[in-house]
Amino acid sequence: MKINVLVGSFAVVLSCSAVAQSQFVGAYGQLSTGYENNTVSSAQLTGTDYGSAPNKTNTLTTTSTSAPLVLGLGYTFNLKNNFTLGLGVDYSALTQDTQSAGFYYFGDSRNTYDYKFSISNRVNAFIAPGYAIAQDKLFYAKLGYSTQSVQYSQTNCCSSPSNKAQVNGYLVGLGYKQFITKGLYGFAEANYYAFGRPNLSSSYSDGPGGTVSSNPNVNAYNFLFGLGYRF
Repeated sequence: MKINVLVGSFAVVLSCSAVAQSQFVGAYGQLSTGYENNTVSSAQLTGTDYGSAPNKTNTLTTTSTSAPLVLGLGYTFNLKNNFTLGLGVDYSALTQDTQSAGFYYFGDSRNTYDYKFSISNRVNAFIAPGYAIAQDKLFYAKLGYSTQSVQYSQTNCCSSPSNKAQVNGYLVGLGYKQFITKGLYGFAEANYYAFGRPNLSSSYSDGPGGTVSSNPNVNAYNFLFGLGYRF
């Protein structure tokens, strides 16, 4: 009889735990930083003097490694069996500049033209399916849409900054949240971003003048650590 009572009580506790609503359900705001890598690959310049045929450069890859500042807002909905679904947006507030890359035009390898690429104004909109392993602990994934601005500028000579090209892509990520105290939680997540090719063009002032264009590949990843507040 005592064993039956204990087993029944244990089953009731498990049942209550399984359907208990996660503390993360509701609206939230958060702030994070960490490590970010932006990679610009297959970068090649096409230079055209006014009245002349285009000339191409070598192809390079250049990166930026720095700490981002990411602001986020969203809402988490409660689903069945400890599952949740989040809807969110976040914004990367800092511009990330790659290392300068040295390009040279075929037939003119004596002269090197150094360019850096700048990544800015990244905005993400995503869904975040999650699983609450306890009321105050949540694992989640991220899948969504990402957009950002890309620009290049020459650092050692004569070209003006390129037009800012807006590129669109996707993000995937994984994360973990845990409450520290009522309303306040800490979190960590890893994200990967892939984008379409930007169409960049600038003008230069030396010689007869002309244009420089480029359409490299762009992608990024980051590891973020931050604090948030569930309203």
